[in-house]
Amino acid sequence: MIQELKLKDKKNLTHNVFLMTFKWEKKIEMKPGQFITFLLEWLWWRAYSILEIKWNEIVLIIKKRELSEWWRWWSKHICELRVWDTLKWVGPAWHFLLQENTKNKLFIWTGTWLVPLYNMINYQLNIDDKTKIEFIFWVREESDIFYLDKLKELKNKHNNFNFHIYISRVKDLYDFKLNHQWKIINSWYTTNFLTRENIKEFHEIYICWAPTMIESSIDKLKKINFNTDDIYFEKY
Repeated sequence: MIQELKLKDKKNLTHNVFLMTFKWEKKIEMKPGQFITFLLEWLWWRAYSILEIKWNEIVLIIKKRELSEWWRWWSKHICELRVWDTLKWVGPAWHFLLQENTKNKLFIWTGTWLVPLYNMINYQLNIDDKTKIEFIFWVREESDIFYLDKLKELKNKHNNFNFHIYISRVKDLYDFKLNHQWKIINSWYTTNFLTRENIKEFHEIYICWAPTMIESSIDKLKKINFNTDDIYFEKY
């Protein structure tokens, strides 16, 4: 059934990434990893993964694209909504879901594709303090990093959680670490993390990324004999 969401709050996380909270009139139910779909003008639709649900509120992270990227005009439209503007929507839905078990889990993502995996991790940490969970986050530049404070909070709160940030364009990694006073930052790409030694404790891997990068990651995991039945992914 098509319903309407109202924009309750909007905050900048970076110059072009927004944290947006939408409100509905009823309680919203979801499974970890699902998304909602906005129904836009001219018969267009666009799905966005759910970061968090707070009873009747849905929290999303959306990257604003410019009109020059005409095939993504909808993100500019959504990110420029004003508080209490409305959008039609359906959901939550989808099958890229957290496997609810106690197997150690590794999560890999880049940019705003953080959202469904962060949702899964939050859920797992709230019900289980034994499962080892690790998060690998890749961005191009320092200015693209967001939600670092939230990741630090999770790490400080849960002994079974850890994360790494990979940045592909860092001029001086040593100075970068000193400036941030944060040690879990690495240069280049997350696929560098996928070695036999680094993943030996993990039994499931979740990847949310562009198709070519997912395929590259799976190929590398195959070479070190990781069971492909335990790789769950979403291609964007």
